[in-house]
Amino acid sequence: MHTSTELPPKLPTDHEGGTHARPRGTGRVRRRRPTGALAGWLSVAPALLIIVGFTFYPMVQSMLLSTDRWNLLGPRQFVGADNYTTLLAPGTFRESLFTTLVFTALTLTGTYVLALATALAANRELASARIVRTLTVLPAVIPMVVAGLIWKWLYEPDHGLINNLIALVGVDGARWLFDTDLALPAVALVSIWKDFGIYALILLGGLQRIPAELYEAATIDRAGPWRQFRSITLPMLRPAGAAVFLLLVFNSFKVFDQVWVMTEGGPGTATLTVVTFIYTKLLTDVGVASAASVVLFVILLAITLIRLRLTSREES
Repeated sequence: MHTSTELPPKLPTDHEGGTHARPRGTGRVRRRRPTGALAGWLSVAPALLIIVGFTFYPMVQSMLLSTDRWNLLGPRQFVGADNYTTLLAPGTFRESLFTTLVFTALTLTGTYVLALATALAANRELASARIVRTLTVLPAVIPMVVAGLIWKWLYEPDHGLINNLIALVGVDGARWLFDTDLALPAVALVSIWKDFGIYALILLGGLQRIPAELYEAATIDRAGPWRQFRSITLPMLRPAGAAVFLLLVFNSFKVFDQVWVMTEGGPGTATLTVVTFIYTKLLTDVGVASAASVVLFVILLAITLIRLRLTSREES
């Protein structure tokens, strides 16, 4: 019987007579993954898009709007530097800038002193140190709007808790948020109470980086606690103190929530800050509000550059 044998299929040949080898597996071609610089750019692309879309683009638009007159309804009209001239003239913006500077001085001094005292207490090896660390952070988790509403009730002239406690010792309470002399310090106290715990943690981290050998050597040299604090603690705490300084200045210049909730800039213009001025101006003149935001940006940038310059000199 004749049996036929099947020959294996002939491999395809190229034009030079060679054969092509079949790839193993499914025949899918592997794509090369991006490496090096391309992979780095792809990984940071989402963050860059967010920064450009929500920071640089609004900044450029604000600079362009600062040269126009526009009330959100009619057409935009180019006026050049007139909006900046309006801001520099005696008026509400200059008052708001002065109010912001006073508010910054109050919160910067009060918050730093209270935060430093809390950090020194929490840095000790005591059982109560953990309690101090916990209690100082609790106000920070409360939203600023909620904190403003709570303190607005506490400051209430007739039924507020503060005036009721003062009345127990036979002293008449004050009209805290309705007095032009007391309203700004009252609002500043809210910021100090709410934020000092966060800054205390920053200073506590700086304190824990100070080598214990320095204090041991100072003790051997019979240096007292005040001398150690002045000669060791404060100099070694400068980097953390610089960070706290910048954060406090930024947050104080951008203050809005508690001011708007508690006083809306009143009474009169006693608590009208720069950001509150910008917010109220947006409803009537976008150009002036944009010019004020540009001025605020320049001020904060100048403060940052000066602080960084001083810090670099201290480190060198």
